Amino acid sequence: MSDLTTPHAPLKAASLTGQVYDTISEMLLDGTLKPDSRTSIRELGEHLSVSTMPVREAIGRLIAQGALAIQRNKAVIVPHMSEHDFRDLTRTRVLLEAEAARLAVDNITKATVARIADLHEQFSNELAAEQRSKALILNRKLHFTLYDAAQSPSLRQMIGSAWLRAGPMISLDLGGHNSFERASHSVESHGLLVEALRAGDREGAAEAIRTDILTASAIILEHLPSFQQEKA
Repeated sequence: MSDLTTPHAPLKAASLTGQVYDTISEMLLDGTLKPDSRTSIRELGEHLSVSTMPVREAIGRLIAQGALAIQRNKAVIVPHMSEHDFRDLTRTRVLLEAEAARLAVDNITKATVARIADLHEQFSNELAAEQRSKALILNRKLHFTLYDAAQSPSLRQMIGSAWLRAGPMISLDLGGHNSFERASHSVESHGLLVEALRAGDREGAAEAIRTDILTASAIILEHLPSFQQEKA
């Protein structure tokens, strides 16, 4: 089942399909839609207070990107990702995001470094308070503030597409079933990232991102069998 329980503000008519696409994308990125989540075009339309047409168009775009799938009974699902596919996606993310971190060091401003440091502090506090949903959102904001600083639209687009597929899996790492000790690996990695940004250390920033992704991947793969058992 889906987690469409929090009311969503009505969307405006202008560029409605784009707004619906962005909103459903956020649901994938912040863990609202988890691996094997199941919903429908009608349910999403009711949740967003829009007709089914813009939802159908937005879902079509996300299906083309591999982020969603539709079953014969018209159910919209977050497709199951095999261990092989997840490992492949992880390798791709490391290549893209580590390079984005290097480019960010070359182009970042002091104000953006301060913004990332602030997001790191907020993330740490929410995780310590076991506010995992808020931590997921802050984790995404921190990463994409960094990737935006790389000033590479093509790279940013590829990273965004990879995260649409990875987002539901990331929720297994920072989601509520993990202890603080397990999820706190990102606190350490983000702290190292901030230090590298302040020092202008390209490889240090890349390594912090690489470690964050690979450690999260290992935790997810460790918990994947038990998660799939719960969903069965």
